[in-house]
Amino acid sequence: MEIDLDDLDPVAQQRLVLETAMLPQGTVLKDVIDEDVYRLAEERMGTLGVDVTALERFEPWFLAITALDLGMRKLGFQSERGVEQYVVGRARVTDRSRSSASRRSSFRWGCSTRFHASSNRRCSSRRWTELDEGAVVLDKMVASWRAGELESLSAELYGEFDGYPGLYEKLVTKRNSSWVPLLEGMLADGSRHLVVVGALHLVGPGNVIELLKKRGHEVERLH
Repeated sequence: MEIDLDDLDPVAQQRLVLETAMLPQGTVLKDVIDEDVYRLAEERMGTLGVDVTALERFEPWFLAITALDLGMRKLGFQSERGVEQYVVGRARVTDRSRSSASRRSSFRWGCSTRFHASSNRRCSSRRWTELDEGAVVLDKMVASWRAGELESLSAELYGEFDGYPGLYEKLVTKRNSSWVPLLEGMLADGSRHLVVVGALHLVGPGNVIELLKKRGHEVERLH
């Protein structure tokens, strides 16, 4: 598994949020975003059933993540019904062993930077209008994923990193490279393995499939 779902400690996760997402003491959301953006955030969060003042002590990127999560749930995308949870459930039923390939530090770094609109923590109205396009974008990505259209999926996913220099390398490229020795060890141990990672690691520059091919491994894509 890309990350061990059984190893997620709710208390530790809450502490992580408080460490990385809270604004400095004495600062509230209105102090770090423009007035028109705040009004838009207030309106959009209201449609999702959340009073924005309940999040006034948090960084703008955390507000964006919260809005994204609530919006996706409204569209029927629920993390607890994801592929990872299904696979873990099946592994428990069949008594299969599981392990994790990633360190949580990578996810922490991603959490604390992914939705920063700029270095001074100001976010724009464009970010909020993008939420309106979420249903169309997600439907397109799901269709590409189901059909195995990696090129289309690659363009959609890779485009999400525009405007975030260095983030793709940190969250994707470096992790892909670190996985290759682990995968080669699995290939050499004589057992059968199922490796579950996000689609982003199988498409785009420096993807896992590309790296394995460069090292002489024969990779067959199944339909």
